[in-house]
Amino acid sequence: MTNSNGNTLYGLVLIGGKSSRMGTDKSLIRYHDVTQRAYVHQLLSQYCSKVFLSCNPSQRKELALPYIEDNQCEGPITGLLSAHEAYPDASWLIMACDMPYVDSTLLNILLQQRDNSKLATCFYLDNIEPLCAIWEASSFPLLKEYYQSGKRSPRRFLEGQDVKVITPSKDDKFKLRNINEG
Repeated sequence: MTNSNGNTLYGLVLIGGKSSRMGTDKSLIRYHDVTQRAYVHQLLSQYCSKVFLSCNPSQRKELALPYIEDNQCEGPITGLLSAHEAYPDASWLIMACDMPYVDSTLLNILLQQRDNSKLATCFYLDNIEPLCAIWEASSFPLLKEYYQSGKRSPRRFLEGQDVKVITPSKDDKFKLRNINEG
């Protein structure tokens, strides 16, 4: 799919984390009939012309779904930058694998309220949520500069940028919880 700026919208499922708090690969947990990585891949495939898993090098050999390897493995920011490097003209619908309550209703809200004149469209809970968001292709040169300056937080990056913020309903706030929060 393309947006009105002509940018292709691809999906990226962030699975490459170390899962140190949970002690197991969060993307392999089954909250639905399939693993979380497969569920999110299927979910994003409803909206994106291509969907990739963002994986670390040790996960690559076990993947049957399309992936983009993150060789830096310094958190979600390097997964985002690896995706941009692979497809520099694409905008990205990003979703972390540890958000099992996100559904098509929530993604429809995100896509309907998308403002591709901004660097990103994201939800706002107590903070900006960068890992269930649309990152426009125009955001990546600035994100790369931010990363090269030694900073690693996608949330803090977006807090300092011109982004479209969506305030979700109480029910939708619950859907945006990640499994590290319970």
